[in-house]
Amino acid sequence: MIGIGNLLLRWVSELGGGKVADLRSRILRTARGRGLELREGAEVRWIRKVSTLGHLDVDWRRGIWSIAPPVLTRLPFSDGVALITGFRTAACERAVITAAEEWAVVLRTQNEVVDGDIPVPDSLLVQYDSPEDLPTRASSLGFFFTPCAAMQIFDLLPDLQPGPAAAPPAPGNADTVQRYNFAARSYEPAHSYSTDGLYRWRGADWSRLIQVRRGAQWLSTEHEYGVYLELARLGQSVLRWRPEAVPGRERVGSLFTDRGAPLPPLHARAAVLCTGLQPRFSQLAETISYDNVPKPAAERLARSLQQDLEVLPASAPFGKAT
Repeated sequence: MIGIGNLLLRWVSELGGGKVADLRSRILRTARGRGLELREGAEVRWIRKVSTLGHLDVDWRRGIWSIAPPVLTRLPFSDGVALITGFRTAACERAVITAAEEWAVVLRTQNEVVDGDIPVPDSLLVQYDSPEDLPTRASSLGFFFTPCAAMQIFDLLPDLQPGPAAAPPAPGNADTVQRYNFAARSYEPAHSYSTDGLYRWRGADWSRLIQVRRGAQWLSTEHEYGVYLELARLGQSVLRWRPEAVPGRERVGSLFTDRGAPLPPLHARAAVLCTGLQPRFSQLAETISYDNVPKPAAERLARSLQQDLEVLPASAPFGKAT
């Protein structure tokens, strides 16, 4: 039987796009119908994770989503491994099976699942002998070919900045205003919102609004960007990079961030596409880590978030930044 993560990707691939609200409700209904015990927000996390893996494009502000086109792309410094991203219809699956029978070594890798979350699709990795053959191979599958999607996204990462000016909380919404607490990694009721910080509250239509306050001005943002805007304001850095200890592999390594400061969606996608796999979550070290990230890419990501990247020695343990 097809796993629920692969089943959901098959379904959204055939559907093509629509409203995020409808997608959330149908994902939740399907997961619960399979008997999964879910934590609150599991369907939103599934959408975010699948988007990070390169399968979905989501516009959270407009509340719409669309499936991404199928792409065959090389992984950076991967020693002959490419990744398949984008939609995965039944026809796409048949094409991959045919390729595996005729010319490709296809590796289906399960992504780790956190308790209470919905499993995400398996990652499809393809071993190849010659990079010159990949464009033709991609075309034979009906896929697009991108030399290295991860490095292209790193080059396009926007510099961190808040959104446009916005209205402050209305008096009638004051009781819903919350301020982000970095120590607790959560929003807490704001008894006052007269100081700089990252806030959220419910609008008149009960939609969730997230803004940063800077002096007398309120500026729109999204949660992940807002966290890094606050880190920049406070002069705190949470990004570290550690090279691989294997001789000849020092150019790539692992990128770490604190669990309380998850990467914004586009930054996370760039880091994830270095392996095609979900990042690793460490409960002990309280970190999120991304493997196979080239050092220049990690530096570019850090600069775009106004962070000073800390470079660790290859043998250093990784832990929460202090």
